[in-house]
Amino acid sequence: MRVFVKTFGCELNRADSEVIAELLNCNSIGITDSEGDADAVVVNTCTVREETESKVLQYISSVRNKRVVATGCMAAAQPGLLRSIYPEISIVTINNLHDLVRALRDRVVSVKKGGSYPAPAPFKSGVVHTIPISRGCIGECSYCIARLARGGLSSTPPEVILSIIESATSSGALEIRLAAQDAGAYGLDIGHSLTSLLRLVAALPYDFRIRVGVFKLSSVWAFFDELMDCYASKKIYKFVHMPLQSGSDHVLSLMHRGYTVGMYLEAVKRMRSRFPEITLATDIIVGYPGETEDDFKETCEVVEAITPDKIHISRFTPRPHTPASLLEQVPEPVKKARSRILARKKISIQASRNKKWIGREVEATILASRKGIGAIARTDEYKPVLLRGADCLALGSRHTLEITGCSPFSLVGKVIRR
Repeated sequence: MRVFVKTFGCELNRADSEVIAELLNCNSIGITDSEGDADAVVVNTCTVREETESKVLQYISSVRNKRVVATGCMAAAQPGLLRSIYPEISIVTINNLHDLVRALRDRVVSVKKGGSYPAPAPFKSGVVHTIPISRGCIGECSYCIARLARGGLSSTPPEVILSIIESATSSGALEIRLAAQDAGAYGLDIGHSLTSLLRLVAALPYDFRIRVGVFKLSSVWAFFDELMDCYASKKIYKFVHMPLQSGSDHVLSLMHRGYTVGMYLEAVKRMRSRFPEITLATDIIVGYPGETEDDFKETCEVVEAITPDKIHISRFTPRPHTPASLLEQVPEPVKKARSRILARKKISIQASRNKKWIGREVEATILASRKGIGAIARTDEYKPVLLRGADCLALGSRHTLEITGCSPFSLVGKVIRR
């Protein structure tokens, strides 16, 4: 049997697909990069947004001539929807992967609660490796279906994480990504914390960088200064992904986010006082139920005040089984209009942030190469730098660059010292 693994969604899902690939290899099941050559397809689904959910369902409909096994968040949160589209589909949630091999041969529905999540996949090759440090969360965000899909917090023991990092970095990995639904909640279920993990990881030998995954401010507020102390390590990218979601306290309260706008502004102030060039990535939801025109204006004002380096904007879409889906919805034309306004601000802010780098010399590591285009390097602030025509540079090599230009999404540079 040859199996094609199709992945939708976040970095955590991509890491789970590596676990699936490892499981198939251990059971002598071949993996193919070509859907056409496959006897069966494993679809690692995502249901966080209606748009992504539609893509998943369209894809499953397109491969109904093969045996299909669905896993991931949609398999856990909406198995009935999957079966309504494809009655013969097998459904195996990530915490029940022990049934996956059987599901590739027979029709199986394995969505039992309380199963154990698999250990993270070992490092194979390349210079970047992602480790799921936890799955699930402790939050109660009123719009989120992912917390229903992944359940409560389940943290990977630190000794397992450290062992994988040691193996990966000793074999050539230069970037370790610590992935989670909420990295700030790491360890609360096993007597550890994100800061204790980062101190252990930063103390490891070898030359590598750590990219800390997304975290919710309310999860790290009690130890925010301690977290910033950890960021002083040269091994940790000066990169923070901390969603704002709304600049209105009224909307944040409806969302059950657990923090206020004032707390967010204070966190950004503390962060940039320690690391002026730190990269801030944030997420904004436009058109949340109950969002007024004044609420939206407050969001625009906060975004202009904090000037994030990277802003992800999404129009609210109600997800089944969530409290927010029961509220009166903002009309779609209003959401689209607000999204366009914020998108224009996003382009302006990101371009302005990037222009400040032009003319500077920076140290950066080559982490990707695109033939005929060039190499992609990352600075210590995790800024992407396009080096046109430099696709011959070795992955993992470190260089001194001069930043010569930018777009709202990346920097452009040239190598001045190797």
